[in-house]
Amino acid sequence: MYIIAPQFIRDYITRNFATIGKLSACGSEFIMQSLFVEDDWKKHMSVNVDSGLWQCFKTGRSGNFTTFYAKAEGLQYFWAQKDLIIKNFRFLGEDIPELDRPNQTQELELDTSKLVPINLSTVESNDQTELDAWSFLFGRALFSLVEEEESPFYLCKEGKFANRIIIPFKGAADVVYYFQARALYDQTPKYLNPSTDTAPKPSDILYPFDEEDHYVVVCEGPLDALSLQLKGINATATIGSSVSTRQAEILSTFDGTIILGYDNDLAGQRGIDKFDRTRKEMRMEAFEVCHPPSGYKDWNEAHVAGEDLFSWIMNESQAYDFEYKLKLSLAQ
Repeated sequence: MYIIAPQFIRDYITRNFATIGKLSACGSEFIMQSLFVEDDWKKHMSVNVDSGLWQCFKTGRSGNFTTFYAKAEGLQYFWAQKDLIIKNFRFLGEDIPELDRPNQTQELELDTSKLVPINLSTVESNDQTELDAWSFLFGRALFSLVEEEESPFYLCKEGKFANRIIIPFKGAADVVYYFQARALYDQTPKYLNPSTDTAPKPSDILYPFDEEDHYVVVCEGPLDALSLQLKGINATATIGSSVSTRQAEILSTFDGTIILGYDNDLAGQRGIDKFDRTRKEMRMEAFEVCHPPSGYKDWNEAHVAGEDLFSWIMNESQAYDFEYKLKLSLAQ
C-alpha cells in the first residue's frame, strides 16, 4: 500500500480548483463548489488538503482522496489509484515502483494468437469447439441482433484458459481492462479470473456501464449485466454476490440511483445487507433492490425467456428500507 504525500494532495487541490474554491482560515480545509452539484455557488464541498478526505454537505457524500481524484478526472477507481501512485512518486522525485506501474502492453495472461473471436458469423465455422461456443452464447441470447460486433466474445483454445469463453470487460476505445473465462464444457471451476499479477483484483473493478445514466442495476455476474444491457438497461456486475469496499467507492461517485439486482437467494440477501452497512459507513445515499422475476434463477434466464425486464425493473424496484425488510421477514 502506498500513501499519497500530503504535499502532493495540497498541490493538486489548490492548483486545479483555485477558480472554484479557496483555503479556509485555518489553512487545512479547501472549501469549493461540489463536484456532485451543478452551479454550487454556495460551495458545499470541503476537502482536507493534508489527508484528501472530503465531504459534500449538499449530498451527504464523503470519501478519500482517491475517490475525489477519480471523480475529478473521470476515471474508474482502480485506474485513479494507479495514476495517483505514479504521479505521487514523480512529484516527490522518486523512482516509480516497477510492480505498481501500469503496463499498457500487458495482455492479461492471454496469448491473443490463441484467441478466436466469437460472433454471429461464427455459425458458419467448420470447427466444432467454435460452434459449441457459438451455441452456448446464442442459446443464452447474448449476441446483439441490432448491431453486430466483430468480437463481443473470444474462445481460448490452448493454455490455462483452453476451452473457455472469454468475456471481455471493455473500457474507453474498447480497451479490454479485465475478463472472465467461462468454462465451455464440464470444467471446474466454472469461471476463471486472470492473475492479479497482470490484472486488478476482481473486487477492485466493475463490469463496464454508462456512468452518466440516472440509474444502474448491480448484478452478480457479467452475463447477467450483459443480458440487461441488451434489453436497454444500464447494468454492471460485481463478479460475485458482494459489493467490496473498493467497488462501493467506485459506486459512490455515481450520481444516479443504485439498484442492487442480486439473485433472490441467501447469498444475494447477505450481499445486499453487507452493502447497506458499507454504504452507511461511507455516507452514500440509500439504494433500491430488484430481484429477477419469480421463477427465474437469474437475469439471463429471464432474458432468454423474453421477459420485459426494463418494465420489470422500473416497476418492481423498491427502496431498501424497513418496509422491504418487513416484507422479506414475513415471506420467510
